[in-house]
Amino acid sequence: MQDQPATTSAPDLDVLVIGAGISGIHAAYQLRTELPSLRFEVAEAHHSFGGTWLIHTYPGVRSDTEVYTLGYSFKPWTGAPYAGAAEIHAYLGELIAEHDLERSFTYNTMVEAASWSTADQFWTVSLRDTVTNEVRTTTARFIWSCHGYYTHAAGHTPQWPGLEDYAGTLIHPQAWPERLDLSNQTVAVIGSGATMATLVPAIADQCASVTVVQRSPAYFFQSENRDPLADQLRELGIDETWIHEIIRRKAVKDMAAMTSVQFNHPELSKAGLIKMVADQLPEGYDVETHFTPRHFPHEQRVARILNGDLFRAISNGSVTMVTDEIATFTPTGLVTEGGTVVDADVVITATGFDLSVLGGVAFTVDGQAVNVANSVTWRGVLFTGLPNVAWTFGALRLSWTMRAEMVNHLITRLLSTMNARGATSVAAVLRPEDVGMERQPFIDPAQFNPGYAQRARALMPKGGTAAEWQMDLDYWHEVTVLPDVDFTDGCLQFTSQS
Repeated sequence: MQDQPATTSAPDLDVLVIGAGISGIHAAYQLRTELPSLRFEVAEAHHSFGGTWLIHTYPGVRSDTEVYTLGYSFKPWTGAPYAGAAEIHAYLGELIAEHDLERSFTYNTMVEAASWSTADQFWTVSLRDTVTNEVRTTTARFIWSCHGYYTHAAGHTPQWPGLEDYAGTLIHPQAWPERLDLSNQTVAVIGSGATMATLVPAIADQCASVTVVQRSPAYFFQSENRDPLADQLRELGIDETWIHEIIRRKAVKDMAAMTSVQFNHPELSKAGLIKMVADQLPEGYDVETHFTPRHFPHEQRVARILNGDLFRAISNGSVTMVTDEIATFTPTGLVTEGGTVVDADVVITATGFDLSVLGGVAFTVDGQAVNVANSVTWRGVLFTGLPNVAWTFGALRLSWTMRAEMVNHLITRLLSTMNARGATSVAAVLRPEDVGMERQPFIDPAQFNPGYAQRARALMPKGGTAAEWQMDLDYWHEVTVLPDVDFTDGCLQFTSQS
């Protein structure tokens, strides 16, 4: 297809940021503070900022990692290590207000399609108002995708046999009803991960009964919701900025040590985590069935239990565990393959989410549709065949923000480099020696293989065997490489509009 003649107009925006969650707020902060001359807009599909911490409203929703690391490196967190959605949302709101970022946000705005013109060197973007369904277009030199990593429209609910026959109330935590009353209801919660572990203790006291139905168990780490060192430093009158940095570094160091044990001594790590759970449960409890996972700890996230709340609910009889495959739903509940009948007025499917690849935007380049699954990623940030598009994909083993901040600094440096060169586009291009390399999954299943990653493998961009063409899941290695990565090693092609 021949290129269309270039227009003489400049794009409306230098940068269009997609999403006003943790990543997008930080991208706006970077643009405002580091590249103030650039014109940018943050398009957010929801009615406000916050992403996960706006849309998740189910009982007990909280961070699964310390907010010292989930929060930003430059804005101290002063509360308990683990916080609820409202507290985290308020923290993000403070940052937005402190730097007057919200004037660059457009809410209820879904980015649906983007068309690149090589001749014009910019994207024409279709944006839909999620309230009125009206569509408008804008043009942007660069698209910075900060939509996160899962689809917000709906959570993942497997299509079990007989599900359509169930006559009770079916809920996914991602779409929690505002006025749901579980008082004296029999409830079944399907799932085994962090959502189940935070939701179940929060509803157990009000329900007639709660039964957790899990296909296979997950690992849990038990702790109090306090950090003794942070408490001691506050007693000594240490400045909160120092406390934040110290506890943040300690948390990252502790996670590095735990990850090292998980990889190098998987059986030892497995035994230690299972014993931690067993110590919280009554003597003789069937830990082998209900809390002994099939996988090793390093292969999926380890969920955190605070102050023993889930184990206390199990121990006092408020919560019953059932570990088995679901054979079928019935009008009154479900039956497992082993024949266990679970009747429930309400079924909650805490069964995870579906990965969203670059926010589901339909990309075309010079009139040709782009299948992102055929692209190869450059360091989990840029993608072959997609000029001037970057994706902030955060960390998976520790707080999302740890990698998101690092990637955002890289993208800021890349935009600054483009400005300095007078470049109007940058594209990831395989070098001659990379063209024939073996393609690999974006997320290496040997290192990390939760269900959402496995389900989305065919939709995700590919990786390669060379380090430049991989999404590095090892934060502690990547943090030594990414901040100073070389833009002149032949992987990136800069173009200046003539």
